[in-house]
Amino acid sequence: MYLLANWKMHTTVGRAVALVQAIQRGLQERASRGQPLPTVIVCPPFVSLAPLRAIVDPRLVRLGAQNCHWQQEGPHTGEISPLMLVGLAQYVLVGHSERRAAGESDEQIASKVAAAAAAGLTPVLFVGEDQPGAGARSQTEQRLVHGTSRIDLGRQAVLIVYEPAWAIGADRAAGAEHVREMVAGLKGLLRRLGASEPEVIYGGTVNKENIEQFTRLDVLDGVGATRASLDAQGFLSMIDRVAGFS
Repeated sequence: MYLLANWKMHTTVGRAVALVQAIQRGLQERASRGQPLPTVIVCPPFVSLAPLRAIVDPRLVRLGAQNCHWQQEGPHTGEISPLMLVGLAQYVLVGHSERRAAGESDEQIASKVAAAAAAGLTPVLFVGEDQPGAGARSQTEQRLVHGTSRIDLGRQAVLIVYEPAWAIGADRAAGAEHVREMVAGLKGLLRRLGASEPEVIYGGTVNKENIEQFTRLDVLDGVGATRASLDAQGFLSMIDRVAGFS
């Protein structure tokens, strides 16, 4: 079971270090009691990756980058290439709805997934519909097909995040049955595309109050959190709930 923390444009370097240290202490305490732990992936801002890489225990916390470019180097001011992330992160987020809303295309997303995979990173591909209702499943599945079109799903691991854009930052997450239906469809599609053991997690307004409705869904492989992961004790509370269903 995964618990993915996307910190977006939050935390200074000092705050990121303190937060990971607090999370790791909590995880160490739980591990010493024999409590099963989920796979925790923390995705801080780029500036915190190197300081966090120096202190993380990879048995407890894995690091991910929030984005990457599709080229390994070049005249791209302000961009980060997959090669620059090697040794700092194991995962890289691609296709987040906020990036799509800013103009990132399906073509660019597919190129980023392929570039990240070629560099030895695990792409974390976000797919989901912009609005609920008719056409939601079609839009989500098209984004999955486009995003994975340049890699061999039979050989390359990809973690998929089902993230309906309309649920991000909302007062309520998507309903559990809706998530179950969408994720089951995505896993079926991934198998048809060549993935033998597809993994899909849910992201979109997950917190310690509602996380159990998602961890009970046997079709899911974990959840993602943003605001709820910026408080160490609250995040550890979520970890406890996830562990109870691992």
